[in-house]
Amino acid sequence: MNGALGLLTDSLGDPKRIDDAVAVTARCDLQDLHRNPSLREMISPTMAVAAVAPALSDRAGFAREARLARFRALIIDMVVFGFISLVVNSVYGVTEVTSGFFTASGGMYSTTTAVAWPWLTLLGGLYFTIPEAMFGTTPGKYWMRLKVVRLDGRPLGVGSVVVRNLLKPVDFLPLLYLLGGVLVFNTPGSQRLGDIAAGTTVVYQPRALDPRATRTSGQTARRWLAITLAAAALFTIGFDYFGRPPLVIQGLFNERLSFGPEVISYSLGRPRWGFGQVTYPMTLRTRTGTCTGEVGLTWSLVGWNESANSYSCLS
Repeated sequence: MNGALGLLTDSLGDPKRIDDAVAVTARCDLQDLHRNPSLREMISPTMAVAAVAPALSDRAGFAREARLARFRALIIDMVVFGFISLVVNSVYGVTEVTSGFFTASGGMYSTTTAVAWPWLTLLGGLYFTIPEAMFGTTPGKYWMRLKVVRLDGRPLGVGSVVVRNLLKPVDFLPLLYLLGGVLVFNTPGSQRLGDIAAGTTVVYQPRALDPRATRTSGQTARRWLAITLAAAALFTIGFDYFGRPPLVIQGLFNERLSFGPEVISYSLGRPRWGFGQVTYPMTLRTRTGTCTGEVGLTWSLVGWNESANSYSCLS
């Protein structure tokens, strides 16, 4: 380095020698950089920070552009998932009494038909995680032309998608996505809690044209997704007819419909199937004895309904 500076000083009076001196200086600097690993270690992080800083600034600005569209996308996703939940609850759910009381002649109570909340929570997580992991978007985001990206400009990985959606239930607190909405509209990168933990945000699709910026899937993955969804739909249709009758009977027991208040448990025998109807032999247990009988269900457009019920008790 000192030799190069001396050459530059001696050459100030000659333009050609100045050019030669600058070239020699540059070569000497590069040689020093290669010979001295500490210089490389000092420069590399500086260059990385210089490259990431504009990406952070750009992505944050792009995310602010998409705030309102992101809110509209959430509404669309809630409508779509609400319909899916309605179908799942109607087919796989059991009627439960949520409040009220029973008397010997009846009672006053309210009911709900739903699957257990952990299963609904899992279903909601899959609804958001699978399409984002495969396509970087959800049905609502796709409709609003939005994509999930990393705020720092790096490629979006599956791990980031999983993390942002694991914390989605927390972002819903205390209700109606209040925590997540406040954070999106008040953080520089428009990030809810899940985004902050995963280092992600949401931008318009034209802002994420680089294939590495978000998630993409090939034809094979798309084909398998279509096959899986079709299989799930067919299984649900079949279960609604062949698998749901015992769940309907359990709901009747929970409501004490067709079962007297003295009945404490029951068991079903092998069903007898007919076209649009099914009959189950049953054994009822009361506090004083055992009862036997049968319960019949009839299929209609709205599902299975009780059509007949009779039993006799042995004292």
